[in-house]
Amino acid sequence: MAEPADSNSGTHTPESGRLIQLEQSGTHSGSYAAAGNTGRRRRAPRMPGLAVLPSMLTLGNALCGVAAMIELMAAYAAVLQGDSRQVYSRLGIAALLIGGGMLCDALDGKVARMTATTGRFGAELDSLCDAVTFGVTPALMIRVAGEFLFAQYDYDSRILWAISGLYVCCALLRLARFNVETAEVDDHTTFKGLPSPAAAASICALVMGTTWFHENVEAFRSDSWRWVIRIAFPIVGGAIGLSMVTRVRYVHLFNKFVSRKQSLRAMVLILVTVATVVIFREFWQLLLPAVMLTYVASGPVYFAYRFLRGRGVLGRRMEYAERLRQRDERARKAATATPPGKESA
Repeated sequence: MAEPADSNSGTHTPESGRLIQLEQSGTHSGSYAAAGNTGRRRRAPRMPGLAVLPSMLTLGNALCGVAAMIELMAAYAAVLQGDSRQVYSRLGIAALLIGGGMLCDALDGKVARMTATTGRFGAELDSLCDAVTFGVTPALMIRVAGEFLFAQYDYDSRILWAISGLYVCCALLRLARFNVETAEVDDHTTFKGLPSPAAAASICALVMGTTWFHENVEAFRSDSWRWVIRIAFPIVGGAIGLSMVTRVRYVHLFNKFVSRKQSLRAMVLILVTVATVVIFREFWQLLLPAVMLTYVASGPVYFAYRFLRGRGVLGRRMEYAERLRQRDERARKAATATPPGKESA
């Protein structure tokens, strides 16, 4: 049975053993507030102050993504109206806006490190803005561009919706994995999986290159080429999306070639690349897809090279050559260590 209430303490102990305050007049300090609430209310943690310039750059990334989506909606309206010129213009503007988002995304981290204002809030905000600009917007571009280039049947629309959904889901998974697995002391020289900005740039380059051919080459609008696009466009778009969630390593080009000293060979390579861009600047809508698709393919190609080097015929040959080199080196060391005029045993 429950014990009677203690008139001095103002509490009651039921069979459960939990102390319950009895109504009293005059004082409330030092007594239990309610059943199960045995302490003072804890104040919710407050977010520290924000870094203005890095946060504004990060939000500029999101604004570029939203503006690109508005342009893509206008492009889709032009597709329904049959206005090809308007479609080309709107898709180009959307691609440039995504490029502006990439610029903001590249600068916000640099500015935060320069001003010593890095923090968890900035990292989370950056991921949310990347999800908009490099996840949702390229997926919408796949849908609109495919509708303009080849969609004629109902299954074409279903395929485009499936590829768009696959791409945005892969982008979100890639951003979440990056936040979980990346350490604060990471040097960011390589990525595990294709980074989402590079994937978005690859989608933009693919769309811009395809629309350039569609606009300037009359034969590209024929039914035979339309079937080629109907097959190749979803495959390439889906492969770019899946590349983001693989473990294939990709080089961080900015940190590798800009943020550190380079060898003479690397400088020559950079100069050749700049000269190529200058020579073919009039065909930049074709040069950009070539560069981006080469970067996308660089990860699997390097992975295959490492596999062949470690396990395949190439690996056995290199291992045999390494053994010969080590044997020759040991022989040279032995000959050097032998005193002159004496033969080794």
